[in-house]
Order: sequence, then structure tokens, then C-alpha cells
Amino acid sequence: MKSARSAAGLLGLAMLFWLVDLALAQPPPGLPPQPPVTRALPVDEIAERPPAAETEQPEKRQLEYANALFTRKLYDLAIPEYQKYLDDYPGASGRPNAYFSLGECYRNLGKPSTARTNFQRVLNDYGESEFAGPAAYALAEMAFTQKDYATALPLFHRSATKSKDAAVALSAHYFEARCLEALDHKDEACDIYQQVAEAKNPNPYREDARETAARIALARGRKADALKQYEALSNETQKPALKAETTVRAGLIALDLLQSDKGKIDKGLADKAMALFQKGRSLPEAGRWHPLAQLGVVKVQYQTGQFAQLLGDYKKTQQQLPEEMRAEVMLLAANSQRQLGHAKEAETLYREIIDKHPNREEAKDAAFERLINIYNSDPSTLPPEVDQFLATNPPVERADQAKLFKAEALYKQQNYPRAAPIFSELRASQLSPKLRAEAAYQ
Repeated sequence: MKSARSAAGLLGLAMLFWLVDLALAQPPPGLPPQPPVTRALPVDEIAERPPAAETEQPEKRQLEYANALFTRKLYDLAIPEYQKYLDDYPGASGRPNAYFSLGECYRNLGKPSTARTNFQRVLNDYGESEFAGPAAYALAEMAFTQKDYATALPLFHRSATKSKDAAVALSAHYFEARCLEALDHKDEACDIYQQVAEAKNPNPYREDARETAARIALARGRKADALKQYEALSNETQKPALKAETTVRAGLIALDLLQSDKGKIDKGLADKAMALFQKGRSLPEAGRWHPLAQLGVVKVQYQTGQFAQLLGDYKKTQQQLPEEMRAEVMLLAANSQRQLGHAKEAETLYREIIDKHPNREEAKDAAFERLINIYNSDPSTLPPEVDQFLATNPPVERADQAKLFKAEALYKQQNYPRAAPIFSELRASQLSPKLRAEAAYQ
């Protein structure tokens, strides 16, 4: 998702030619497309003034001739013909068309100031005409090009609400979100991106809008919104690499939501996370996302108490895991062995983590989890192990928990003289209120 987020268009009589190259990760570079404009019917592909028909209105003939020159990109020749139309027919109905087209002519000739004047004339004098939306869009595009997002924002909004052409309205809505994003109105931008993503086809902005909405929502803590967008994108996209990435990203968010809901397991969310990870690791183009999907599967298994399944998967895939993930998966496997009452197997894995990955956080976690394993399986051997653990200067809360394990192990051995001062010390510790109460009771 590293391509440039840009689009450009070429005006034709009633046709919009989009050249879209959307970037899914980079905020606000790129130009919005020029909107389509409905003009009078084209004349033959010649720049000669057609002969007048007896019943044809002269103002209509004049506007058609100017439009024909415009269509052939003869902007310097079209300008005086549009001006003649405006001068000679002050009450004609095509004046908003003429002013808008003059603006386009001057813009294409590199005269932005005069172009703006004509576009603004459409908004000021013909704000309810069919050209008001495209004129607002043209002004917004010019401001956006100059990175003047504050000026572009209300113009894109006006274009989105005034444009009768669905393609112009959708494009204006999308670039309204881009402006909001650039101006750091992230939540508003996210909401509009989500609206753009749900717009019906043809919708060239859907993938970018979904990805950007997901990225912003995740950064703003709106995890449910981010999950919805990544999951939808994973189902919609035809790009294999993007499908793999968004599938696994959706799984990771679902897992995060599952882990943050302490005390109970949302089965629906757990099933969703597992399905996403399994889908992600099975995709042929998963690439670097495959090991993340495999890690996600193991984490969901541990979170939902599927310890035997976790160990089965661990034995099959441990050699396939990248080195940077092995310690984390080994720790989950060790904890699973402990949860299943396999103290010896858990001890072996804890020791392996500590010996092979001494500089990783998992080694510190393994050293602490190992104390729990010893406490559950052979508490009489725990006191010297706790002393060794405390010698490594662990965090205060873990040190206090280790001391509590030691005190309780001594208490079970009826070694009250050694246990009592530890319990006394722990009353003023950083233990949780529940554990402090237990220490005070002992």
C-alpha cells in the first residue's frame, strides 16, 4: 500500500475520464480529479462557425460554437467566443455554463487568478445552477493543489452537496475527508471516509477510503470501526497482497478487543479472530503476514483455553516461525503446559526461553511464570528460586508477588518464623488489594 494517492481528469462534454492511482497509507498528497460538466450538444469536429438555421436561437448557436472550440482544447479561441456570448446575451440561460467554461479555459492556459474569478462568479450569481457543484469543485481542487486545505474544505463540501452528478459528488466527498485529515480533524475525516467507502459502484475510492478510515479509527482508539473496515476490505479487494494484509490486520484488532475484555470471553469475537487468522495464514500471497497470522492463531487458542490445540500447532509449526517470534510462542506453549498440569514440560520450556533468549522480555516473563509453575507443583523448593529471581531486580510488583509466593510456601511448610516478616512487609506493598488482604490475613 505504497502507491501515490492521486487522481486526474480531462473534461469532455458530458464525460469524466478518471486516472486514479490510490495510495493506502500516505496522507494528503495528490490532486483531486476535475469534475464533469454538462454542456450543449457537440458540433461536428470542426472549428468553423456552423450556418444558422432559421428556427435556431442565435445565443444557442454561439454557445455551441464556443463549446466546440473548448472540446477541441482550443482554449485561446474559445475564450473570446464565450465572452461574446456573455456580452451579447445578458439574459441567456447558458451563462453559468459560459462562466464555468471560461474558468476552465483560463485554468488550462495557466491563468489561475482569472480562472478563479470566473468559477467564483458561478457560485456568486448562479449558486443553484447545475454548474455550481463543478465550480466549487474546481476552486477546491486549485486550493488543494496549493495545500490550502482550509480553503478547499468548505468548497469540496459545497460541491458534494450541490453536484447532481454522482461521480462528482463522491469525489468531492472523498477529498473533503482528505482535507479534514490534513487539518487534523481525524474523527470527522474517519466518518466521511466510512461514508465514501459505503457508496455504490462505480466507486474508485472505496479501497483507499476503507484503509484510511481503518488506520485513523485504530489510531483514535475506535477499534470496532477499524475492525469493520479492515474486514470489509479483506473481503472486497482483488489485490492478493492487500487481501492478506487486511485479513491479518482485522484478526489482530479482533484479538486485541478480545484481550482487552478481561474476565470473560466473547465467543463471537474469538471465533471471528480465529477465522481471520486461519484465512490469513492460508492465503498463498500471505508473505510476511503468514507468521503474524500463525502467532494470532496461537494467541486466540491460549486466550480461549484451547491449550491442547495450541501445543499441537506449536509442535507442527515451531520450526517455521521467524526467530523474532519464537520466544513469544514458546512462552505461550510453556504456559499451556502449566495450565494442563504438565509441570515438567513447562519447566523445560521456561528454561529454554531463559537460556536461548536472555535479552528478550519473554525471558523475564518466563522467569516469573516459572515461579508459579514451581509453586503449583513443588512449593517446598520455591524459596531459593524466589531469592534467585529477586536478585535479578524485577519490577516492584512482580518482586512483591514473588515474595508472597515464598511466604505462602514457607507457611505451608509451617515455617512461621520465616513467613511472618514477609507477610508483614507485604501489607504495605504494591500488591493488588486482594493479595494484600491475603498477606494481612496470613
